[in-house]
Amino acid sequence: MTRINLLVARVVLLGICMLCISSVSVWAEEIKISLTAHTLKECYHNKGQTASGQFVRTGIVAVSPDLERKGLRLGTKIKISDIGTFIVKDRTNRRNRGNVDIYFPSYEKALQFGRQNYTFVQTRTD
Repeated sequence: MTRINLLVARVVLLGICMLCISSVSVWAEEIKISLTAHTLKECYHNKGQTASGQFVRTGIVAVSPDLERKGLRLGTKIKISDIGTFIVKDRTNRRNRGNVDIYFPSYEKALQFGRQNYTFVQTRTD
């Protein structure tokens, strides 16, 4: 092999190795969130329809725009310890920061839940 061919082979091999390493990198980020409860009563302006086009129901959450920019986009499944697994289907008002709204069918249960602070660990495999 000539020196040029050997150099090209090494560059190609290095590129393949970098691609393999970067495709399986895993990272985790701790995000402090504020959980709040909401009911259909708070969704009066859109008659209960979420940003995804579905109607509010148990098991879905709305996230603030800053959390959406961090990767919690519509359709993302999230697990909140001690509470359950939810799917992001809506967005909160843009003035909210670090907020996740959980839907409750009962206004009394929503009041009882109130506002709670949690640390959410987001992991992603790229």
